[in-house]
Amino acid sequence: MITNTILESIKTRYTTDLVFAGDGVRLAGQLDFPARPSRSRTFPLIFVLHHAGCEDRDGYEAFAELGLEAGYAVFRWDKRGTGRSGAGGRGSTTQDAVNAYEVALEQPHVDRRRVVILAQDAGTGLLGSSFGLFARVQHPYGVILATNTLDEDDVLAIESNLLVVVGQHDWNPWQTFGKGVCDAHNAAYKYGATYYVAPHADRMLVDPRTNRLHFGVQNALLDWLQTL
Repeated sequence: MITNTILESIKTRYTTDLVFAGDGVRLAGQLDFPARPSRSRTFPLIFVLHHAGCEDRDGYEAFAELGLEAGYAVFRWDKRGTGRSGAGGRGSTTQDAVNAYEVALEQPHVDRRRVVILAQDAGTGLLGSSFGLFARVQHPYGVILATNTLDEDDVLAIESNLLVVVGQHDWNPWQTFGKGVCDAHNAAYKYGATYYVAPHADRMLVDPRTNRLHFGVQNALLDWLQTL
């Protein structure tokens, strides 16, 4: 069962709070809109696929702000054991993610044909190994691999427009996990794959000089989303 509460935020952001079923666990999330939805208006969607850390949805606020600025609705959720979601040792976290994806696409005012999956770190691995499960729900129009962990072979599972974003000081070399995977993807598909390497940024794309999401990453994401 899904319960919705529409809340108006201060920066012309409109949020739907959601409670939904994962794989044997209660999950919670939210869908943010860049403007008040109307009966006839729909928005492209960014669906966030988390990394393996213990952060809840609030850890993706910077990405949400970029998506909203680009005119997208943004779906974020709390993984099991974080935020307002329940905890449980049984069940599949992959199935949790697929359920969350289904719920996001079922929401009013979402254009399911224009969905972008933004996966970070371990989330990129989950998407690479389970892309078919997400595609059966809805084939994504675009994919963002932020802090990519897929190699040149694994990335071929991602049949979509592709943006790869890596930090210069990630322990995975950008020459392989940025340039290499895009070269491989472009050789196999005609969707279009591009990459950005954030100078000075760490693995989580944070600039140590500001302790915030790298400014170059922000620009790369915004430009790509607006031209997709």
